Amino acid sequence: MPRVADVSAVETLVVGVDGGGTKTEAWLARINPAGKPEVIGRGLAGSSNPRAVGMELALASLADAVDGARADAGLRQDAVRLAVLAMSGAGHATVREQIGAWALARGMAEEIRFEHDAEPVLAEGTPAGQGIALIVGTGSAAIGADANGTKHVVGGWGYHYGDEGSAYWIGREALVAVARAADGRSGPTTLVDALTTNLDVADGRAILGALEQTGNVRGAIARLAVEVARAACAGDATALAIVKRGADELATMTGTLAARLEMGSRFPLALAGGVICGSELMRNELAAALAARGLQPEPVMTVPNPVAGCLKLAQRYLAAAAPGSARG
Repeated sequence: MPRVADVSAVETLVVGVDGGGTKTEAWLARINPAGKPEVIGRGLAGSSNPRAVGMELALASLADAVDGARADAGLRQDAVRLAVLAMSGAGHATVREQIGAWALARGMAEEIRFEHDAEPVLAEGTPAGQGIALIVGTGSAAIGADANGTKHVVGGWGYHYGDEGSAYWIGREALVAVARAADGRSGPTTLVDALTTNLDVADGRAILGALEQTGNVRGAIARLAVEVARAACAGDATALAIVKRGADELATMTGTLAARLEMGSRFPLALAGGVICGSELMRNELAAALAARGLQPEPVMTVPNPVAGCLKLAQRYLAAAAPGSARG
């Protein structure tokens, strides 16, 4: 049976949601007397990126994650004051309006706020939310903020013509390498056997059909990034070259933000997403690519749970709106 959280009638509840191309994580928290969020329930569901899975499935995943957090806390009807949603694929105003209207209609919270999906990483992984946050998961994006509150975003253009260094980008580069190797247009690579084995097909020509049968080609391609990392660590030159190119693209994003915000060579850097948090090789290659540009970020923090940053943002918004606050 789910535990039942001890929540008094006067305590404020908030929800944070980190929604990506692979999974959606929701945390339910109460704001304690010290004004800090205390997590009382967690929920997990599939992708809530409407560009990746469509709006219907995205909303279903969002509902499953939030309902799961409520169930985990043993709370069903308690009113939630604020929900902070950081969802990839929700960059357009019309998409946010649709999701927001749906969330309000189902009673997710009294107020819904949307954030760029790198914002929670910045909040959780940098001092006072100042520095650069780099997300490298199914897609990729970076956001930077200076001491004056000036912010810029680099990347996050989507998989059609962006997302460099991401899991999808790495998987796609691996597929290109496999096609070239299978044709004899380039030298041999262990990626041929790795990808055909992963997709359970006899040869490279059968890969496309296997990807299409998954029902989510983008996600299936992104999942191939694990094979690239494994092959690179084992010494495959083609796989290592892909990782290095990806790291170089991510360093370019980071360096561009540092220059636009006039941060100099040292600045806080927060990292999130499975590709960068789950691969020491990728982190090392990123550090090398940054150093080659004269950049030495400090401190460098990995943020395994960006959803915690959503709760931190919720706490900040409520504090700013409170009577007697500087902004309330």
